[in-house]
Amino acid sequence: MNLNPLHTLNNLVRFTEIVTVLARNGFREFLEQIETPRLRRHIPLKAAHLNVWQRLRVTAEELGPTAVKFAQILSTRADLLPEPLIEELKRLRNNVRPVPWEHMRPWLERELKGPVENVFAEFDQTPAAAGSIAQVYRARLKSGALVAIKIQRPHLRKEMKADLEIIHWFAQKMQLHLPELRAYDLPAIVDETGESMLRELDFNLEARNAVYFNKTNPYPQEVFAPAIHDAFSTSRLLVFDWIEGVAPELVTLPAEARARVALAGGRSVFDQIIMSGFFHADPHTGNILITPDARLCLLDWGQTGQLTRQMRYFLADLFDAITDDDAEKVVRVALANALTKHRVDPGHLEKDVSIMLRKYSDDDKGRDFGRIMLDLLYVFGVNGIRLARDYAMLAKAMLAIEETGKVLDPKFDIRPISEPFLRKLNVERWHPKTMTRMMYWDWRGALRHAREIPGTMMRLFRNLEEGEFSVNFVHRGLDGLRDSFEHGVNRLVLAIIIAATLLSSSLIVSRVSAEDLKKFPYYLGEWGFVVALFFGAALLWITIRHGRKK
Repeated sequence: MNLNPLHTLNNLVRFTEIVTVLARNGFREFLEQIETPRLRRHIPLKAAHLNVWQRLRVTAEELGPTAVKFAQILSTRADLLPEPLIEELKRLRNNVRPVPWEHMRPWLERELKGPVENVFAEFDQTPAAAGSIAQVYRARLKSGALVAIKIQRPHLRKEMKADLEIIHWFAQKMQLHLPELRAYDLPAIVDETGESMLRELDFNLEARNAVYFNKTNPYPQEVFAPAIHDAFSTSRLLVFDWIEGVAPELVTLPAEARARVALAGGRSVFDQIIMSGFFHADPHTGNILITPDARLCLLDWGQTGQLTRQMRYFLADLFDAITDDDAEKVVRVALANALTKHRVDPGHLEKDVSIMLRKYSDDDKGRDFGRIMLDLLYVFGVNGIRLARDYAMLAKAMLAIEETGKVLDPKFDIRPISEPFLRKLNVERWHPKTMTRMMYWDWRGALRHAREIPGTMMRLFRNLEEGEFSVNFVHRGLDGLRDSFEHGVNRLVLAIIIAATLLSSSLIVSRVSAEDLKKFPYYLGEWGFVVALFFGAALLWITIRHGRKK
């Protein structure tokens, strides 16, 4: 994603569309700050009555599926982005305008390797759901099984890659020209989010996630994922059981049954997070169905998180520190697990954590654990602490299951659900067998590195002796100088061409009679003056405009 998006015609057309939408939604000043090429001068303002976060949401909606999906994934990064922006991005609609059936059918038949009628006895051509990545249809196999058909939108991967290149270009410009945003490392965020989006385009991964969950799920009578039909599924097509059920907000079960379903959902999510380390990263009400027999079905396994054993231990320590209102312990735990290479001020961080914890009363802490986690991740982010992306996905999953639980049961409290799992994890963590195993591998790794030290030192001395020792320097923050140099070279080349054109035209006019000037190729001498005048005026305008921007 390091290519210049303006190097290809298709990207240039899309770039123009993006700039137009940004300008129309009130970001003209932003475009000038990052020195975006002025492709259009007069674009009517549309969203002046909205605040900046609302305008960003509207812009993502107008830019289409890639921008919507990108914004949806960014809504999980409370550790990196401001909370008001997170709230607006979460409001992005799940359904987008569906692609007509006549455009989807060829893609479906290409994945099926034959006509639709050869595989399905019935097929409803009206989409049951339309998302930013795929559309879902209801069908019946020849065997009689009722299934859901999830087919990827046409040309999506190509369009998404082009859009991600352009977004990366914008992120680089923002990093260069907007000092207040440099702490967020926007190009890295774009690269990480883009990789996540491209992985989600592989439906084989989603299928494997659903199969793995069903295989390891300890509560199959309460929670499950739809069974996958591997014989018909591909990287762009997913066929799974059609689940009859309703969204949590539409459930008509008695209050006691609703409370049991909420409890089952919370227990399942904590088992995924704490015990297995593999969890559904987006269990909101749109991805959950409640079946007539009061079971909970988790849909859309494209977004999942993975926690290592050490990451789960960190989580247990963090939960314990939050429950005890111990800001100092929160800071120690965070610093011990941070990925950042920059120095962090522990005192300032502890003060921010204390202020954040005071926002929640004792009664709220158990019922808003997901919100506390998101706020805490944001505090870490603004203080320069970067944690693994899976923690942000985990916080989002916790918040989503809390919100879903409260839809089913207003008294839903996640704290008593989490406590047995955390106790079990701590017993496992401090068990003598576990500690012995960890010490064994630590010592084994240390001995291996110790054995390598003599050989490493000998290679170093040999390189010094033979004069092959070298030090590589990486220059950062020189993009602006490079761009200025390129612009200067381009103007110099244009000036040389103008001078050459004037000189050649003057030689022709001075050595040829007036009668011969009317003949080819001599009349090109007069036209040379016109061309030189035109390019000279253009060069003068570019130079004056560049000086004004400075």
